[in-house]
Order: sequence, then C-alpha cells, then structure tokens
Amino acid sequence: MSKLERYSDQEWSKIATLPQLIGGIIAGADSSGLVGSTKEMFATAKSYLGGLETYPNNPLIQAIVPNTKDPKAAIGEVEAEKNHLTDQIKAYGVKTKEDLAVKVLEDCVIVMAVLKEKESESTVTEFKTWLLEIAENVANAGTEGDILGFGGVKFSDKEKTVFNALKDALK
Repeated sequence: MSKLERYSDQEWSKIATLPQLIGGIIAGADSSGLVGSTKEMFATAKSYLGGLETYPNNPLIQAIVPNTKDPKAAIGEVEAEKNHLTDQIKAYGVKTKEDLAVKVLEDCVIVMAVLKEKESESTVTEFKTWLLEIAENVANAGTEGDILGFGGVKFSDKEKTVFNALKDALK
C-alpha cells in the first residue's frame, strides 16, 4: 500500500506521526530525570520500530515504520518522518507539555475516525494496540520519583492519567 494511497497529506501526517507523539506525551507526563528520560526515548524508538516485526501483516504499520533492512532508504524515510513530526508539533502551537498532550489526544480521536472509515477492523485494532504498547513501554522504561536510583515508580499516576486518556481517545 502506498502511504498516501487512501489518505490526504494532512491525514497521513497525523497518522504517521502519532506513534512517536504518543511516546512523547507519555514521557512528558512526569519527570524521569536524565537517565529515565533517555530510557523512555529509547523505549519509544524500540517500540516504534518493533511494529515491523510484531505486526508484519498490518499494511498501515508497515507503511509507517521505516524499513531498516535497506539503510539508505531508511535514512530517507526517517528524515522525512522527522520533518513531519517537527511540522506537526509546530502546527500545534503549544507552549507546554500538557498542551501537547491535549493536541495529541485530539489527533487520536481524528485519526481513529479516519482509520475506521478507510481500513479494515483488524488493521485498526492492531494499530490501536501498537499505539497503546508504545505508551505502556515508555511509561515502564523510566522511573519517576526516585532519588539517585532508589525508590520511585515505573508507571506513575501522571503517566496513568495520560495513558487512560489515550485509551479513551483511541476508542
């Protein structure tokens, strides 16, 4: 499936950037410190790229995630997605991480409506599952509230609040 075969440029931009934005709003929900934030960033990337193997028959996920088996093509795709992501965040015009979360959750509702209209039920269900897996993996990657590595929690109350709002937005 061509990335834009069924979608307008604006629809595809929202769909393609959503996985990374979801990782970002979960990571931004609570302070994890430098080490925790780094772990959350890697969890976003790993979960995002893992979509290729976890959902090999999902044409939507396969179209979104860069094919890392061809390094030259992957670099071009990653650069294009980075530009889409940057453009999307700028278009939001937000000043806080809370405002960003609100905008991303609004886009979740929009994207789900578009996907339900243009994709099979199984494709949409897998896409939604993948997005929730990304969010959960990011939430569990860092530790919030620790002191020098002691104490803290993996999935904080603030992250749970954003995660629950995400589940509602993806219905």
